[in-house]
Amino acid sequence: MGPRSEEPEGGTVQILTIHGSKGLEWDAVAVPRMVEGGLPARPQEGSTGWLGFGRLPYEFRGDADELPRLHWRGQETQKDVVDAIDAFKDEVKARNEDEERRLTYVALTRAKHELLVSGSSWSTGVKPTAPSRYLHDLVDAGVLDAGRIPDGTAHETNPLGDQGASQTWPHVPFGSRGPRVLAAADRVRNANPGAAGRYAADIELLLAERRASRSAAHQVVVPHRVPASGFKDYLGEPDRVAERLRRPMPERPYRATRLGTLFHQWVEQRARGGAPAALGGWDGGFDAWDGELDADPDETTAGGPASAGEVPVSDDDARRLADFQDTFARSRWAGLTPVEVEREIHIPFLGHSVVCKLDAVYEIDGRIEVVDWKTGKAPSGADDLDRRQLQLALYRVAYAEFTGRPIEDVDAVFYFVADDLEVRPSSLLDRAGLERAWREAIG
Repeated sequence: MGPRSEEPEGGTVQILTIHGSKGLEWDAVAVPRMVEGGLPARPQEGSTGWLGFGRLPYEFRGDADELPRLHWRGQETQKDVVDAIDAFKDEVKARNEDEERRLTYVALTRAKHELLVSGSSWSTGVKPTAPSRYLHDLVDAGVLDAGRIPDGTAHETNPLGDQGASQTWPHVPFGSRGPRVLAAADRVRNANPGAAGRYAADIELLLAERRASRSAAHQVVVPHRVPASGFKDYLGEPDRVAERLRRPMPERPYRATRLGTLFHQWVEQRARGGAPAALGGWDGGFDAWDGELDADPDETTAGGPASAGEVPVSDDDARRLADFQDTFARSRWAGLTPVEVEREIHIPFLGHSVVCKLDAVYEIDGRIEVVDWKTGKAPSGADDLDRRQLQLALYRVAYAEFTGRPIEDVDAVFYFVADDLEVRPSSLLDRAGLERAWREAIG
């Protein structure tokens, strides 16, 4: 509430918000709840700003010029977009902290002579609350004695227990209007939104659609063709796969995707003894698989997210491709001739057809080695590798069944050319293991 316009009577106490107190002064001021989560308060939007569901983007707000901006337009790669989002979150967090500090400054400077700051480590929570960081600022400024700030660890449990922790205030919240307000609230709680009115039928249809959408959220209608590179998504993120299949959206043609396609074509033409690929374009000898969650730079080309005509080749693309070519020329495969290159194999798999695009196959010391070239980032950890090596396991099974070789004689390996890193999983699932994993995830 705001302050009264007339001078307060002696012995009275005014209770108002910090915002309402701005510009005013009192002989003595008390500021309660000087604890973390109280002052400073936790922002309602957190550190994500408007990026949460159902929030209005800052650009459409009247105070847009005072708010952080998300610089997502003009970004060339997915990493650039992610970096822009991270920078935006940092700005939102810093602005929230600045706003809370300004608000605290207003509260503490309303006192002419005496200031009381207080807080309780225990409230209605199950854990103690830390004293406000601003109390330590007052200690540094010489306003407050450090010994007056408790550490909040004197009690392991709430000393008040369930008694006297809170009370309803004010005791008559609506005054003489109480019966009418409570009666109106009962009518709202018991109302049937579809019982009558011109929009009753529309409301019922919308509610039915929402119920159907929620019930189908966990149902994955798997298409007949399943790409090997997207196999991990069906197992690890079935809900996201289902949403993408229900509402397919076009993918942005990232430059990194096109660069991976250029490198794959160059390696293929090199293995076949053909001329190196020109950077201006090519005939599009690769597939773009339906159903993949994220475009795989190593398995997309013409007609897909990275077709040659969609993203012009920059000088940086040419330089990075040259770096990839130099790195590959130093690899252990540079002097070998593959027995297969860009071999596409479709294997029957529990009523579906898994599409495997093998980049290169070599015969080394009597054993078969399937190599998958990768121009993107290497696995970030053991869990990431476990998911991604499902693709190698499928390639291994596909080639063994295609050629009739024992699967024990077939190896599979990733080569991350950007890092000059060979990743050879210690163990790969056989067909029985892959089918078991599929049934557990999809049914």
